Amino acid sequence: MKLQKGGDSEMGPKHSKFSISILFIVPLLILASLTVPYFTTLKNGADIYLQSETITEQDTNENYVMLRYDVEKVPKERMTPSLITALMKPDDLGQTRVFGVLEQKGDVHQVVSLSNKKPAEGVYLMGWLAQTTEREYRQNDHYIVNFGLDRVYVPKFGHHVSADSVNDRTMTAHFKVLDGNSILREFKTN
Repeated sequence: MKLQKGGDSEMGPKHSKFSISILFIVPLLILASLTVPYFTTLKNGADIYLQSETITEQDTNENYVMLRYDVEKVPKERMTPSLITALMKPDDLGQTRVFGVLEQKGDVHQVVSLSNKKPAEGVYLMGWLAQTTEREYRQNDHYIVNFGLDRVYVPKFGHHVSADSVNDRTMTAHFKVLDGNSILREFKTN
């Protein structure tokens, strides 16, 4: 039996090369789409410095010091009226996307305004805030916002962290921030 040119036997290898090239190109494109925002933030992001809350015995375990940053604890006076309205509406997710506008006060940055509307300019962090009721809103003085800031392993205190070695201390963390996203660069103990 003789095969004809242009038949099925020639399409197989061409089709196979195309499929193999797609198998390599698609993952590379996905990887690039994940890394480009990271490197863009590192290159073009604003430098901000955030202070942790005082580290207590509850924040430590064998290997880690868990940091909560001051900017994550937002007084309700800094919340915009539109955010307060949005927080009290029932939502399927149970959370509202928020934007914390930052300003430098001394050596560190602080949240000066928390809104459910993306700022047109300036340095801000994007995060989530749990829904609330009117009663909870009246009772609370502040809200804890999840800005997705990196948690930190602190090797300076040795492998085993003693609560006494970190009690009543704070840390300052250096972040790069662009379009609400943050990348931790370094931190130091105060």
